Amino acid sequence: MTRRAGRRWILAAAAAVLLGVAGYTSSPWTWSGSGSRRTTPVLLAIGDSGEVDHSYGLALAAAAGGELGPTGTLTTAGAVENLHLLGRGRVTFGFATADTVEAYAAQSASTGEAPVRALARLYDNYVHLIVRAELPVHTAADLRGMRVSVGSGGSGTALVADRVLRAAGLDPDGDLRRIELSLTDANTAMRERRIEAFFVTGGLATPAVLDLARQSAVRLIDLADIAATLRSTYGSYYQAGSVPAGTYRGMTGPVTTLVVPNLLLATEATPDDVVERMTGVLFASAAGITGSVPAVGQVDRHAGIFTGAVPLHDGARAYYRAAKVAR
Repeated sequence: MTRRAGRRWILAAAAAVLLGVAGYTSSPWTWSGSGSRRTTPVLLAIGDSGEVDHSYGLALAAAAGGELGPTGTLTTAGAVENLHLLGRGRVTFGFATADTVEAYAAQSASTGEAPVRALARLYDNYVHLIVRAELPVHTAADLRGMRVSVGSGGSGTALVADRVLRAAGLDPDGDLRRIELSLTDANTAMRERRIEAFFVTGGLATPAVLDLARQSAVRLIDLADIAATLRSTYGSYYQAGSVPAGTYRGMTGPVTTLVVPNLLLATEATPDDVVERMTGVLFASAAGITGSVPAVGQVDRHAGIFTGAVPLHDGARAYYRAAKVAR
């Protein structure tokens, strides 16, 4: 085995053992790192394939493997599932949006799951409402009676999609055919004309949406009015943001939509030294990852410290203090 191959490998037998330790068996593990520094693996919960979090998570785990030792990634349904995996101690780190963290915090006291703490604010996630181009759909309210995927159960997309639909005056369960599909399955269903629209939340540009727009005539729906409503109802982590013209094939002008910050999280129980070192890897690796994952261009230690209502982990705070970054 070459040295390079030895630093990035997948072993089915090792994965099976570690899956049993983690208590989670429905998704594949990918492993990076030589294992020379730690005997306990670091596990990072990432999003569905086709999402920016997935691509970024793989690259971040590869970078962390050299600093932290064995570092694995687990493909999940998305932010909500990531938070529950964190809270139950089954993963070390996970991605989640600020709105899902707020909803999780309201529930965790009653479920006994651990509170989460932030390493950093990463980049903005954009809510994409994608429709077939030929349909007379110009607002979210126009989805009445249509077949709409809101994302997988356990995803942050499903949470915000239902909020968008309610803000548009629709009952997500009664006024349309609400379907829960993964991003991969939603793409396939759209190409096969089995759905009229779907939601996905991700950084720009979301890989699966890039692929779909190259193959099918689709449009993004403007959500400017919805952004104002959700900000008023749920809080300032919802903002209006613009998807620039040309981001996806067929976009001749910018589209205003809803944006929400994406965070990297741990729990209070995660050792301070592990969090401090992971925070360092996060910022040290950003420039190298940006070429393949453009959204990571927003990752910056001076912006990263602003995690809103989500408290910083003590280990992350130690990193920022040593780096002389303050808020």
